[in-house]
Amino acid sequence: MNHKLLNTILLSLAFVTIVIGIHRSIEEQDIAGNYWIFMIAVILYALYKYRKKKDA
Repeated sequence: MNHKLLNTILLSLAFVTIVIGIHRSIEEQDIAGNYWIFMIAVILYALYKYRKKKDA
């Protein structure tokens, strides 16, 4: 798979996961219960940054 495409997918997934986490936190009024969603977003973003640095 193309490296740029995979980087774009990782960044998009991280952004979408943050939006989902924010939406669920507002609807359920419970940030702590949705902590795992935000951690998935952080992991996806860290993976994106790692791959971006590795490609440069």
